[in-house]
Amino acid sequence: MMLDKVEAVRYFCIAAETLHFRETANRLAISPQVVTRMIAELERELGEPLFKRNTRNISLTDFGQAFLSDAQQWLKATETLFQTDFKESMSGTVRITLPRLPNNDVILTELLTALSPYPDLHIDWRPDTALYNSITRQIDIGIRISLEMEPHFIAKKITHIKERIVASTALLNRLGQPRDLDDLQNRFPLCAEINPQTGKAWHWFNTAEQSFVAKKPYFMSSESYSNLAVILKGLAIGVLPDYHYLPHVRTGKLKILFPDLPIPEWKMFLYRPYQENTPMRVIHVFGLLEKILVKHYHTTG
Repeated sequence: MMLDKVEAVRYFCIAAETLHFRETANRLAISPQVVTRMIAELERELGEPLFKRNTRNISLTDFGQAFLSDAQQWLKATETLFQTDFKESMSGTVRITLPRLPNNDVILTELLTALSPYPDLHIDWRPDTALYNSITRQIDIGIRISLEMEPHFIAKKITHIKERIVASTALLNRLGQPRDLDDLQNRFPLCAEINPQTGKAWHWFNTAEQSFVAKKPYFMSSESYSNLAVILKGLAIGVLPDYHYLPHVRTGKLKILFPDLPIPEWKMFLYRPYQENTPMRVIHVFGLLEKILVKHYHTTG
């Protein structure tokens, strides 16, 4: 297979900056194995090693250092030359799945605005709480809130998310303050999110020390916005992510219960499946979406 010199030199320039193949892969949203193979093919093409490698780190060889300056200048000129080809590659459909989040409409608007120079690129936007199978559902990019991401996805962590048990001040004025988790379970109406795999309530939290699940929930929903409405109405107590409860805690409508309870933090990930030849349109949308998400959520938690 013929070496793609433009891509190989681009990989090299980023690797020379990071001096870490895994970080290079993260920036390019590809697997580290692809970076390693591309650099090795470039070295074979040049007939000289570009990096010194050991078990702990890498560094540029003398040849690599000399090649870097020429490579950067050549890459800049080539990028200008191929702008027309880039626009031509910005056509087709990019399918995105995500949960319902605050600012979803704003995020979509900003993404579509950024893509306005490419009228032949279409976005298939699928709000859904499930992690779609990227093969059978043909999903290109996803946003997911979870403790960790599976290794077969390229994932960018956007932010940490803190969950807390919250109740409306109206409900607490009516029923009093729960003494402990047992009192909460036995004497208060609770709400929970539904696990779509089982149809039952998710645990509020689950740690090595303790776990908690609403045994007889007053209300159940497949997404947190509905639980937020029920909690704000004073009909039940539940667990909510910080982007839901913080605005209402500040206004005094909600109160955090057991604030020192060690509930595990979740993370928001932007992800896409590993592919050796990912379309340029997917890589471009992935990069734009990462910048937009960081702008809106990086201060969360």
